[in-house]
Amino acid sequence: MKQGTRVLACVVALAAGDGCSRDAPRVDAPVEREAGSGASGASAPGPAPGLTGSAAEAPTAGASVDPVPFPSASPSANAALPGSSTRLLDAGQPPRRELRYRWHVDQREQLSMDLRTSAATEIAGSKQPEITLPAVHIVLDIDPRSVTPDGDLHYAWRVREATVTSQLQTPSPIADGMRVEVGAIDHLAGSAVVTSRGLGSEVSVETAPSLEAGATGQMVEQVRQTLRDVAAPMPEEEIGRGARWQRISQLDAKGSHLTQTDTFTLVDPVTGDTGVVDDVLAQTAPPQLLRTPGMNPGAEARMESMLGSGDASTHFDLTRLVPLTRFSGTTTMIVSGQSNRDATGRVTMVMRVGLDLQGRPR
Repeated sequence: MKQGTRVLACVVALAAGDGCSRDAPRVDAPVEREAGSGASGASAPGPAPGLTGSAAEAPTAGASVDPVPFPSASPSANAALPGSSTRLLDAGQPPRRELRYRWHVDQREQLSMDLRTSAATEIAGSKQPEITLPAVHIVLDIDPRSVTPDGDLHYAWRVREATVTSQLQTPSPIADGMRVEVGAIDHLAGSAVVTSRGLGSEVSVETAPSLEAGATGQMVEQVRQTLRDVAAPMPEEEIGRGARWQRISQLDAKGSHLTQTDTFTLVDPVTGDTGVVDDVLAQTAPPQLLRTPGMNPGAEARMESMLGSGDASTHFDLTRLVPLTRFSGTTTMIVSGQSNRDATGRVTMVMRVGLDLQGRPR
């Protein structure tokens, strides 16, 4: 039995969460602003998590891959965004107004996140049943520290609660793997900065994650990404009902590349400080080699194609950081691999993710 399946599936696990391999979490690693002012968009994460396989041979018809989850619903918070740009497509109907957040230092909040994922694979024409991964529930405390004259909010955050709920039919290896990943964020804490336009400009981790053997740190990155994108981003210009704006980001992590396009629409007129923004997200990636730590010498994996799509609805309040957001998305990825014994294989993965965010004062 050959090593091709293990190599291929492990690459998929690290790559599939965001269309590219992730960087390990870095302490105090800033997130670059888009075109000098932005981050990634609207609380809507990108594609769903991947799987890692325990089979030890190259994929063949009927071969099975035992999945272990690596939850990660969006591109790495450490990924640079040098090509990111935002443009207004339609200013919408009058009356129009400039939408800016007004942060309050004395307003502490709590963020709750619920992540639901499933994945299905096809190997050599043989489709594997879709597997529902255990649901993840995370609660974070948000403590404002200061607001700059420019309106930037500096705040501290910490993980208060992180739990995994598996169903009776969930295989034990999957549930155990998810618990290991979620266990890495116990007592995780840090700080962050968000502008008056809702653009996360920095997210740092100030306590080392407790990575057990087998943990990838993907949930650490999920927390970072959620905080970076938690607020609905607003355009520079005045806008009204029906306004549309778009951000295109070139994401790069570990030599893997993808393009993400977010198209935002102001659905309802802003009444006082509240409103609704819809986000339609699309991700594409060209064929490329995937570089993964720990890959066996002579092994090679290639992402042949990746298409991701999703949509989110965000109910925002310009006086609060955490909105009410519902996101759902699907990613289809084709990955091929070759081991040092010249065994080749091809896996098609379809991943689905649902993410709910909700905030409340505390």
